[in-house]
Amino acid sequence: MGVVDVLADSVGDPERFVHPIFQLRPGEDSGSDTLGLYRYQAEVAAQACLAMLTQDVIDYVVCEWHEDFVIAFTNGEVELVSVKHSSRTQWTLADLCKDGGIAHLFDRWSACGRASNVRLRLTTNAPLSPAKDNASALARMCGPDPELTTGRDAMAKSLSQHLLKVRWKQPYDSIPEVLPELRKVSDIAAPQDFIDHVAAFMTALEIQYKGVPSHRHITDINIRQLLEPAIEDLQLVHVDVNASYRRIIERVEQANRSEGERGQLAAYVADSSRVRYDTQILRRVASRTLYRKTILDEFVYRQVAVPTYSRGQAPMIAPGGAALRKKLARGQVPSDEAAYAEELRSAWYVTWSERCSGLAGDAMDLENLRLEVVDTVFDCRAHAQSEVIDGAAYGQRMNQLIRQRLTPEVVDTSLPFKINKLHLRGLAYQLCDECHFYFSAPFDVSAGEAS
Repeated sequence: MGVVDVLADSVGDPERFVHPIFQLRPGEDSGSDTLGLYRYQAEVAAQACLAMLTQDVIDYVVCEWHEDFVIAFTNGEVELVSVKHSSRTQWTLADLCKDGGIAHLFDRWSACGRASNVRLRLTTNAPLSPAKDNASALARMCGPDPELTTGRDAMAKSLSQHLLKVRWKQPYDSIPEVLPELRKVSDIAAPQDFIDHVAAFMTALEIQYKGVPSHRHITDINIRQLLEPAIEDLQLVHVDVNASYRRIIERVEQANRSEGERGQLAAYVADSSRVRYDTQILRRVASRTLYRKTILDEFVYRQVAVPTYSRGQAPMIAPGGAALRKKLARGQVPSDEAAYAEELRSAWYVTWSERCSGLAGDAMDLENLRLEVVDTVFDCRAHAQSEVIDGAAYGQRMNQLIRQRLTPEVVDTSLPFKINKLHLRGLAYQLCDECHFYFSAPFDVSAGEAS
């Protein structure tokens, strides 16, 4: 099965190698239909990006040259995806090899060294020919656990012969040139080692075609079956769904259009050691890579941030607070400011408890935000210390600088909800209570409660 089944629930260059497919620009077709098909490719890639929001198994998505993208998984596996939208009545086996992306995927897989962590997917909206030993039978014989095994060896030979025929017209380094050129495909003498390679290729391949939406319907399906459920799972509020979807698709298209030397990025992504690559490919991959945070940053909100307290919600006192009170008192922070700090800490506690999504990614998001908050607080403390004479209290000035500097604009981490400056300060006070920093020189907070 593919990673994203929308109807089911949905960086050196390797030896300066530049693959032939990346040396050729796509034909300059014109018209809205062509533009619509490029958008379709982006929308299929967006399915993986949207799934990444709630599926921890997906690490990131790398957009490649026009129609293709790569899904990188947290277990080290990668999936190379080729997208083919077609208005044809059906794909035959010959058509799939010539125009349907099979030869392209075989070449890409071979360029990756036929690595065991690489799997392949051809996604198309057009049906496959149900004729005996044709395209539909090929789809049923693909994958590590194929639905159909009878006749698989014969299919591997037939597919090899069709690929060899394609090689006469299209230059693929991984497909040998077998001469003479013959009219009848079944008469082509396919080398046994090539047939074996094709059989292994079939094991890595999935052909996804059943229920794949056309370009006229994919937007609605992606929104209804992927985006809206993700918003609900993440407990996001005030999201402009249509505007967010447009922004996400535009971001995917931007990654597809990334300029620079075109290298075989799939080979990089598939190489878990990546020791053979220099910084050039790091930059190229970075410009084409989409992470969970990348997608979350594209969400459009009707309201800038969630309120400090939700409507109808009674304020409550968060657990703990003794260490915070002692530290504020030792730093000579005025009592009214200390009381306000307690309120903000409690507001943060309530907000995070209610709005975190409950997914495994929450803990890492919060940890990344913690690092940014504490880093800003340390800057504020250093500044405050520089303004007072040695030995003088600086807690009040430090608290003032935190109020001025700790704002959403200075942090890069995205949470499942939009936060405001009061949330950030509440988190800072919570971190102080957890002994991540002090408003004075460090001391033993286990001593008696400050009055």
